[in-house]
Amino acid sequence: MNKIAVLILSPLLLVCFTTTVQAGSIESRFKELDRNRDGAISKSEAAQEPALWSRFSSYDQDKDGKLSIREFTNYARQ
Repeated sequence: MNKIAVLILSPLLLVCFTTTVQAGSIESRFKELDRNRDGAISKSEAAQEPALWSRFSSYDQDKDGKLSIREFTNYARQ
């Protein structure tokens, strides 16, 4: 592979790898916070992470009193 292709592809591969690792760590943290394993984080479960707990209602987009993985991902990527 020529040097130009390597210079172009290297940052792209790094971004892809970083995104995959980040997604895995977000999912891992979600599972840690979801103590009762119901697939959602309640406000009491969110208390394990004070920054999340204090802004819980702003991330609970559907206002059902719990965070889905999608809602938690929005928080984690901030």
